[in-house]
Amino acid sequence: MTEANEDGPRTEPREPLSNWVPLGLAAAAVAVLVGGWPLVNALLPGSESVPSGEPVPVGAGGDYRASLTFPQDGWLLDTGASQAGQTYRFDRGPVQLTLISVTPVTEPPPTAEQLWDGMRKIARAGEASAQLSAPEAISTEEGAEGLTGTLTSDSQQGAAVVYPSPDGGFAVEMTLAGQDATTADLAAVADVVRSVSFTQGGAA
Repeated sequence: MTEANEDGPRTEPREPLSNWVPLGLAAAAVAVLVGGWPLVNALLPGSESVPSGEPVPVGAGGDYRASLTFPQDGWLLDTGASQAGQTYRFDRGPVQLTLISVTPVTEPPPTAEQLWDGMRKIARAGEASAQLSAPEAISTEEGAEGLTGTLTSDSQQGAAVVYPSPDGGFAVEMTLAGQDATTADLAAVADVVRSVSFTQGGAA
């Protein structure tokens, strides 16, 4: 299990957090995130190589777009388990990086702490054994602030991260885990969660 530090994961809103996205969609996304990918892959196989060092668009909302850059070679995009602009799964050996772009429907947008609480509740709804630890501060390489902590369940362990966009127009939520991934496997790619970049320019 990865440990958190300032360089990587350890590894008053008017409305409740559940109003951020339709609850059914959010629950389904995180259920897949923590336990449902094998079934999805069996139904919709396929993958594409992801070049290292090149930004991959992963979401947009408000006045910002988000991208992710992979420092290491060997990452693959699982095309059958991904939906452009919403949900992505990337694999590198036994490691799985799952990313969800979440868009608010109410004002004011929730804080990072409220987002984390929402991730914890929905993760447990998707898999009863799933647990998120208390969060710690993390920042991207470009300085965007978010929260990180450990993700554990009966089937896997790893790290979870959430980054709200600078204007609160959307958030990027990620887990870095894998049923067969070792601590060394996760540590070797832990810096990928700090490679998120928010660029002002608005949604497409």
